[in-house]
Amino acid sequence: MRQNQRVAVIGAACRFPGAPDLAAFGELLRAGRSAIREVPASRWSVAELYRPRPELGKSLSKWGGFLDELEYFDAAYFRLSAEEATCLDPSVRLMLEAVESCVADSGRTAAELAGRPIGVFAGARASDYWRRTGLRSGSAGFGSDQNFIAARLGQHLDLRGPCFVVDSACSSALVAVQLAVRSLLADECELAFAGGVEVLLDERPYLEFSAAQALSPTGRCRPFDERADGLVPGEGCGVVLLKRLEDAVRDGDRIRAVIDAVAVNNDGRTVGLTTPNPAAQRAVIEAALDRSGWRATDVALVEAHGTGTALGDPIELRALTETFTSRGQRPGACAVGSVKSNFGHLFSAAGIAGLLKVVLALERGELYPTLSCDRPNPRFDFARSPFHPITEARPWPRDRAARVAGVSAFGLGGTNAHLIASALTADQAAAPSRAPLPLPRYQRERLWLDRDGRAAPAPVSAPVSAPVPAPVPTPAPAPQARRSSMSSLSQLEFLDGKHS
Repeated sequence: MRQNQRVAVIGAACRFPGAPDLAAFGELLRAGRSAIREVPASRWSVAELYRPRPELGKSLSKWGGFLDELEYFDAAYFRLSAEEATCLDPSVRLMLEAVESCVADSGRTAAELAGRPIGVFAGARASDYWRRTGLRSGSAGFGSDQNFIAARLGQHLDLRGPCFVVDSACSSALVAVQLAVRSLLADECELAFAGGVEVLLDERPYLEFSAAQALSPTGRCRPFDERADGLVPGEGCGVVLLKRLEDAVRDGDRIRAVIDAVAVNNDGRTVGLTTPNPAAQRAVIEAALDRSGWRATDVALVEAHGTGTALGDPIELRALTETFTSRGQRPGACAVGSVKSNFGHLFSAAGIAGLLKVVLALERGELYPTLSCDRPNPRFDFARSPFHPITEARPWPRDRAARVAGVSAFGLGGTNAHLIASALTADQAAAPSRAPLPLPRYQRERLWLDRDGRAAPAPVSAPVSAPVPAPVPTPAPAPQARRSSMSSLSQLEFLDGKHS
């Protein structure tokens, strides 16, 4: 990518399990903490649906990465009535809060953005919350459609640029970033919000992934480890504010990181719709490297898709290894990590979680550990690979002239994305004239509908972040018990790693 085609990250915000804001996210990463815990009672009944051994219509896991106080929202701050806010999809509420925080992080006020050609690109999927609002209002959930996740943001801030939702499964957020970059470079907008959101409102994903044998029965996400036994679901939200790099430098913006290139492709025809294509994964990584202007030997970190499956992770690692080895990267020279070990797989928001981790790593000159990666997966030969897993926090390698990193996200169904980002170089850096503003302070109250469309009462005490339990490993089920009820998705396809 030519110098004038690079894009700056000038604002960032998130709300992840165990990390209510970006600063807390950085501390969680540096400390190597897990935010995976038992399913909250407000989502689904563990007693009714959890079984430690495979059983049709039941969940093999009772753990996940969950947000505290998802049921709480400050309606007045967003000029909504309590009734409107109660019927608003939690995905929309999370994105509204994240975008407000992102605006403040960029050193701007909402008033500065109103009426300007600013885009919104949101990776998301529709939740079932509309069923609850339909039961309550008889409106069949109007306003909770997937499209409104982005439309609400444009309406709230009076933004006049492109505004839409992207759904490519688990690559949604990174594809949204790619579309935002393209829109900026085509002069369709002067600024662009890009990110993703995921909420886990009920047991459905647990039942589906349990039936497909893709869910971890131990509740631990172990990317690249020999004990990897499946994914752990998670929820959260992240947003970046993007601007053409030359404009950001000219205007004195604080530049948190530089996006050098983003590439997107598809697996094409494979053995099955959800089966990964290593050649396509390699191609998308090569395309991003070629467009970025960086060499593979410049890259010191790759934030992998890394879902924590025994067969899926080696497929991804082999594609990375083939790409970087063919381009001269020496054995062990590049770190590889996965934020999914901290709080699970955020599905639609997975790509933005990986990108924000990389933004912090580039900005702070730090590498963050991947949890539960003590015994490397024997299906992959790390000794001959350019990659090594990060097991403890450490400074960025001093033998690199620049800080350069990659981020991968692979979607169920075949849409792959890879992004190359770097830290601002000395010749680009200048003292920013904009400083971050204080983050919004919300006065949240419980505004939530139960499954029957009734306003759910507040608990006796306000919810707090529960300590993360150490899940008790469950014995591996007998082979004859491992039967899937999902006729449309084969067990082999999921176990081969595309259950992104």
